[in-house]
Amino acid sequence: MEVDRRRNDNLMKAIIDTNVLIYIFTQKTDVFSQLKELGFKKFLFPKQVITELRNLEKSLNGREKVAAKFALQLIENCKECEVKEIEAEGSDDAIIKLAKEENAVIISNDKELRKKAKKLGIQTGYLRELKFIEVEDF
Repeated sequence: MEVDRRRNDNLMKAIIDTNVLIYIFTQKTDVFSQLKELGFKKFLFPKQVITELRNLEKSLNGREKVAAKFALQLIENCKECEVKEIEAEGSDDAIIKLAKEENAVIISNDKELRKKAKKLGIQTGYLRELKFIEVEDF
């Protein structure tokens, strides 16, 4: 759970993937508070993640629809959150590109995304047991 303290900037940033944003509602997990306790000060979201959440809100029903809407409202009302325009094909590519540009940690439960990020030297984290943020060592 050690966060890389060798970062060049003093402002630790996290990019939170769509799946983790959905778990905030479905698992009643306070991801933002946990990340703040680990020292993160800024939460970044590529525009593609917002688009993905809006599409989920439109296409899903019931609990999942509410979870997508809740995630969008969280981001909108979060003063530490920032949505960034990134030129990339999809959400995963946008997340990786943004992480490289901003020297940010990617928080995702998508194993393939984390694996790809690690190969590129990007630090990652995930929701262990869908409840607890675990930042992985390099």
